[in-house]
Amino acid sequence: MTNTEILIIIGCAFITGAIAIGIHRLKYKKSIVFNITAIMVSPILLGCIIGLIVGAKGIAHFLWAIPATLGFNAVCYGIIARMMRGPLNEMLATVDSLSKGDMDVTINEKFQKGEHELAQMMRLLLKLTSSLRNIAAFADHVGKGELNTKYELLGEDDSLGKSMLDMRANLQKTEAEMERRKLEDERRGWVTQGVAKFADLLRANNDNIEELCNSIVSNLVRYIGANQAGIFILSDDDTQNPALELKACYAYDRRKFFQRTIGLGDGLVGTCFRERDTIYMTRLPKDYISITSGLGGETPSALLIVPLKLNEEVYGVLEIASFKEFEPHVREFVEKLSESIASTISSVKVNIRTNKLLTQSKLQAEGMANQEEELRQNMEEMQATQDEMRRREGDMQGTLEKMEEAQKTAKEKEHEMQQFYNAFSDSCNIIIYSAEGVITDVNDKLLKLFNIPDKSVWVGLRMTDFIGEEKSRKVMEQLMQGKSYEECQEIDTGAGEKQIFRQKFTPICDNKGKLLWILLITTPENNN
Repeated sequence: MTNTEILIIIGCAFITGAIAIGIHRLKYKKSIVFNITAIMVSPILLGCIIGLIVGAKGIAHFLWAIPATLGFNAVCYGIIARMMRGPLNEMLATVDSLSKGDMDVTINEKFQKGEHELAQMMRLLLKLTSSLRNIAAFADHVGKGELNTKYELLGEDDSLGKSMLDMRANLQKTEAEMERRKLEDERRGWVTQGVAKFADLLRANNDNIEELCNSIVSNLVRYIGANQAGIFILSDDDTQNPALELKACYAYDRRKFFQRTIGLGDGLVGTCFRERDTIYMTRLPKDYISITSGLGGETPSALLIVPLKLNEEVYGVLEIASFKEFEPHVREFVEKLSESIASTISSVKVNIRTNKLLTQSKLQAEGMANQEEELRQNMEEMQATQDEMRRREGDMQGTLEKMEEAQKTAKEKEHEMQQFYNAFSDSCNIIIYSAEGVITDVNDKLLKLFNIPDKSVWVGLRMTDFIGEEKSRKVMEQLMQGKSYEECQEIDTGAGEKQIFRQKFTPICDNKGKLLWILLITTPENNN
């Protein structure tokens, strides 16, 4: 075989190898398979060429052909081993660390470069490591209670991520349930504590309804965080017109004093009493109520009106206002407390009535005892009086006899005096004046003397009408001293004739010297 033929065969082999490598290049683009195939084809082609040369030149060429072929193959396989060993060892170490739970691993950046399968696998392994690290961090945050930590799924098929998210959702649900139960327990404890507290208050003020009501509203306002409260109690003093009387009002840590009475059925309070049911409002009528403080007045946001009901009997109404709405457990607590308040008010009223009856009974008993003692004393006094009356009866009998004798003597003297008066009246001219100087009586002889048809003509006339103002004053001054006054005066007798009369004014006084009346005796003087 000539050298030309050998060169042609070698050229055809290279062309065939190049075509094969080109086909692999097109088929396994960006694949490590192409690199491995290209390296593996090279020693094969070289072996074929060397075999062809040895066959053409003679067997003596095996001395250099075999070592050259083996050396070239060793170099090619060494290149393949170097190409594969580094990434595979890095991958093996990373997988081993991950299998042991070590997430803190790193991958050499040189093994991540390229588009071949090993580089892609290294990048995917790095991504897996990062994902596991994120999952571990997410689990750590969730384990610490940070349930709002964000986590993004790697894809639609990320079952581990979905499981972690499901776990977080379950934990969130569990935490919410625990919070709800904790809140319920706190509210239940709050209600229990409040019931116990107000039970002590109700026991401590069960004898005075005013102090009881003031204690209830002041402590209730502070305990439930309200702003104002008032308690109305049914007043049964007037059975014909029963009404709700405001017993206590409390607001802004101050005890309020109001005089307020509400008729049954009037307003929201009266309606609550009539319907025997709770009224809760968050939209209050305009100007219904105003909570006042040092800063002024403001309409509350919520109003709770609860009847004080026990065994379907209503004893009053509890009205509470606040700037914030009342939560359901607060309303339930107030309704529960209202039963205890109603029970205590009922007991207080019974105690008050009982004490009143006991006091009345005691007073009646004391009164009866006093009356009994007075009756006993009266009986003793009556007995003594009867004895005294019996003793005096004998004395009175003698006295009566003496009185009858004296009466008989007095009648005789009265008869004598009457005869003397008649004789005196027939012989004298008499005018009788009152202590004020007014004529009260005139005898018939004087009337005839002055031709007066009836005494009514002169009765009522005054002393000044006869003797003048000045002389009358002089006469009265002397008469007031208990002395008589006497003078002569010329008087018209009524027939056109005048005659001189002697007039004597004599005072008539009582045993104390008081002037009772005045006796005037008029006597005509002899003209000779």
